[in-house]
Amino acid sequence: MPKQTFFNLPEEKRNHIIEVSIDEFAKAPYQNISINHLIKSMNIPTGSFYQYFEDKKDLYFYILSFYIDGILEESIQEDKKFDLLNSDYNVQAMDVFSSVKEKMKNYQEIFIDNFEKAPLQIKRDWTFDVLIGGKYMALYDYSFFDNEKLDPMIKKNKSLLLGMVLAIPNVIRRFCNQGDIQEELKMYQFCIDILKVGLTNFCSDTEKNYSIDKQKTNTRER
Repeated sequence: MPKQTFFNLPEEKRNHIIEVSIDEFAKAPYQNISINHLIKSMNIPTGSFYQYFEDKKDLYFYILSFYIDGILEESIQEDKKFDLLNSDYNVQAMDVFSSVKEKMKNYQEIFIDNFEKAPLQIKRDWTFDVLIGGKYMALYDYSFFDNEKLDPMIKKNKSLLLGMVLAIPNVIRRFCNQGDIQEELKMYQFCIDILKVGLTNFCSDTEKNYSIDKQKTNTRER
């Protein structure tokens, strides 16, 4: 997220920096764009860039957030959701969220193509720092958890469990041939099928205590 210094800029200058960033990330993969090139394109001093953003990743995630915020808005307005427990959810997302794709500049080039080519670490950071546990959890379809046969612990922790599902692609990429999308999709389906069987058949052990010790958690956070 940009620093407050960026938000204190005149709107015209902020929009200029955003527009230049969108244009540059639409042209080349994240790893092929240098900060010096971005600074030159923005026509700002090097020091100013670091007054506005922590680093290139900070800027990149800010640009990506425009697109996912657009998806979230479409999701709320039209009651559309990602079904993460559907193994074809990536294809489904392209079909379901069509309005934002048509309205937003360089949606395909940046949010799809550029991100697909981004380094694994960037994808992991986006998943864990931005998607999991935040406001974007509202994008997902939780209807699977409406099944009356599911254990109450499953229903209670549905957000946690979908957060785990979000992490699956990052794990899969460590075990698949780099760039082999078909292999990744097959392994994703494999993992989802196993997870759904496990969730459906899980029965909480009354002798086990699954509750979180809030006092210990707070101590760790301090």
